Amino acid sequence: MGPMKKTVLFFFVCIFPAFSRADDPLLLTRLMQQANLPLGADDAPIQITGFTNGNFTASTNTHTGSNLPMGMNYLSNNFNLEQNTLIIQSPLDTSRERFQLGFRTYTILPGSDYQFTLSNNLMNGQLTGNDGSPNTYGFDPTEFHLLAWTPALKTQWKVGRFFTIICNESVDPTQNRLVSRAMTFMNNPFTHTGVLATTSLDDNWSVSNGVVQGADVFFGPAAQANYLGGITWISNEQDRSIAFNTMLGSAEYDKRLQTQNQFDVFEILLNRGWSESFHQTLDLLYSFENGIDGITVTRDNQRYLAPGGFSNWYGAIHYLTKDFGEKLSVTNRLELFDDPQGVRTGFAGLYFTLSQGFVWKFRDGLWLRNEARYDYHSANACYGAVIDSTTNQAMGGEHGLFTYSIDFILRW
Repeated sequence: MGPMKKTVLFFFVCIFPAFSRADDPLLLTRLMQQANLPLGADDAPIQITGFTNGNFTASTNTHTGSNLPMGMNYLSNNFNLEQNTLIIQSPLDTSRERFQLGFRTYTILPGSDYQFTLSNNLMNGQLTGNDGSPNTYGFDPTEFHLLAWTPALKTQWKVGRFFTIICNESVDPTQNRLVSRAMTFMNNPFTHTGVLATTSLDDNWSVSNGVVQGADVFFGPAAQANYLGGITWISNEQDRSIAFNTMLGSAEYDKRLQTQNQFDVFEILLNRGWSESFHQTLDLLYSFENGIDGITVTRDNQRYLAPGGFSNWYGAIHYLTKDFGEKLSVTNRLELFDDPQGVRTGFAGLYFTLSQGFVWKFRDGLWLRNEARYDYHSANACYGAVIDSTTNQAMGGEHGLFTYSIDFILRW
């Protein structure tokens, strides 16, 4: 029995019985209680939790073993352990009128998602550790930041590395209602390193302002100062919201390091709750970068150097979610994502994706999800394609890709 099968067997045999009752606390909380360690905001506001997220994605691509550029469940017809994540945090209670300090860490240890979430200049050796290719499973301290609440300013502060405020989806699978991520999400920032202040202006309006090192960059030579911010309006009934978020900086491709960590992003995010159980979301993003140079892409199945200079990419994602009580929800996602120059995905042209899936919270500690998804690329047979070194063409691929994913989240 291989190490991955042993890992899966361990979680189902040893951890699954811990979730036999819906009202039981999660495993780490239970162990801390048994050890008489202080818990709760009134004692020592330290929470230790985590989860294991894995899936099997059946795919019509039987050539290469990879569904890229689809992510993050990119392995085709194979089990994929996306994340073993440990979360240690001391959260803030912003309803209290007193100054507070806290912190949060979110660490992938290990999981395949690290390949996508790693920041430039932070544990990047894992991306070439397998004879020049990425290790299948690796580690990423995805979030580690200090928190502060200043009630006089009605402002919450983050200092360190944290999830981006851009895009409706998240690195954290418990915040998503589908197994896969949207193409638009996969090609925009995941995390930032810097400082971010979020201020509540009144019951409806809030603003965020901060300075960060760029998109997924942790200091070092690729880092540059960028503005990260946004403004959000929420209705009195909490059933409608509009947000505008942006990252602004030099937007210059680093020719020396050949990195794409500096680009500008603009987002409009609209949410509407038509009832307590029926929700609609529209997410629109536009990003661009200057000074592109020396990037090889595929257009009409032919490999060539992308034109130098300006590059942009943009996407529109529409979600419809229906909740059936607290345990079951069904979500439809329709997306159009265009990569005109091909510098983000490697294949120039328009992507269309349609996804349908559900989340079943079988127990508080066990969530089951599935998803049927169809991807189509208008200009290239990119799914399952192999580059022929003689003709320099993408060979053997398909314009369309159908996947069906079965997914679990064990929360401990």
